[in-house]
Amino acid sequence: MRWLRLYLRARRIPLALAGTVCAIGSLWASWPHFSDGQTVNARVVSVAALIAAVAVGTTLGGADDALDHTASVNWPARRAGHVLAAAAAVVALLLVSTLTDVRFEPLGVVARNTAGLLGLTALGAALLGAALSWVAPLIWTLVAILPWLGPSDQVRLQIAAWLVQPAGTTAATACATLLAVVGLVAYALRGCPRRPAAETAPDR
Repeated sequence: MRWLRLYLRARRIPLALAGTVCAIGSLWASWPHFSDGQTVNARVVSVAALIAAVAVGTTLGGADDALDHTASVNWPARRAGHVLAAAAAVVALLLVSTLTDVRFEPLGVVARNTAGLLGLTALGAALLGAALSWVAPLIWTLVAILPWLGPSDQVRLQIAAWLVQPAGTTAATACATLLAVVGLVAYALRGCPRRPAAETAPDR
C-alpha cells in the first residue's frame, strides 16, 4: 500500500479532505441560525457539493506531468477510480448529517448534485487543468442558486437550474448524469493537459 500513501500525499488529498470537512461542517453548524427546518435546502446542498468539488479539483493533477502521462501506469483506471472514490466520499460525508438534527437530504439531491458538479470539475480539469477546474462548477452553481431560479415545470429552466430541482426531476437528473459521465470519461482518458516546463520546473 506504499504506492497509495505516496499517491495521497502527492495529490494533496489529506489537505483537501480536511478543508472539505471543515467547510461543510461550518455550513451544517450555521444552518439552525438561518432556518427552523431540519432539512438543509437544495441551495445549501449545492454550495456544500460545490465546496467539495473545488477541493477535489485541486487533487486531479500532480506535480509531475510526465509521470501523470507515463504508459507504465494504468492512468485511465486510476483517474476514474480517483473521481469515483471522491464522489462516494463526498456523498458519505454529507449523509453523515442524517444522524443529527440538521440533515443534508434527500439522498437523490445529494447524489445528483455531487455527481454533476464533480463531473463538471473533472471535465474542467481535462480541458483547462486542475488549477482552473473550479471555474465551470462555480459559475453554474452561482447561476443556479440565484433567488429567482428554483423548481420549474419548464425543461430549459430545469436544466439551467438543475442543482435546485426536486429529486426525481427527469431533466435535472439527465443533465447531472451527462455531466458526470462526460467529465469522468474525459478526465480518465485525457488527464490534465501538460503544462509548460517553466510551470513544473523546481525552484532554484
